[in-house]
Amino acid sequence: MDKNNNTMSGKIKAISVSKRKGIPKSNVSSAKLVENWGIDGDAHAGNWHRQISFLALESIDKMR
Repeated sequence: MDKNNNTMSGKIKAISVSKRKGIPKSNVSSAKLVENWGIDGDAHAGNWHRQISFLALESIDKMR
């Protein structure tokens, strides 16, 4: 946490998207973020509460 402006920083290790819900996501090298929507072309994007999910690397390792 940066004490001067109350922000946190981190590194994005992967961006993963899927064309349809219910199928495994695939990593992509870049993505277009659309305000109030999510990642352009991702099946989980939309006008709802969880447009983009950030997962801790520890959580991903646990799921593996």
